[in-house]
Amino acid sequence: MVAARLSQTERANYLERIAAVLDAHARQRQTLTYLALADAVAMPGPQRIHRITGLLETLMKRDAEAGRPIRAALVVSRAGHGLPAAGFFDRAQRLGLFDGDDPSGFHRLVLERLFRS
Repeated sequence: MVAARLSQTERANYLERIAAVLDAHARQRQTLTYLALADAVAMPGPQRIHRITGLLETLMKRDAEAGRPIRAALVVSRAGHGLPAAGFFDRAQRLGLFDGDDPSGFHRLVLERLFRS
């Protein structure tokens, strides 16, 4: 089954909701999983995690362009030992934020910056 694409209005609404959830988690100095984020914003299936990751990449670009800490770092993989999925690091590299070395160290620095703001 192919997931229906989100309309521009739906994308904007979900981006707002995702940002609000991530801002709350940053204030609480807590990470959350992709599934927990999908649940928190009531992302419908199928392919709800895929939609969430695509929206997180958009949010990463916006945060980088605005000079803000990358809030997507708060979202971690259940199987990733407390780290985001590989797509987070790929996107960070494409945005010029990450050199590809020491993903764990990069993630820790981004979280520290988020928790200070």
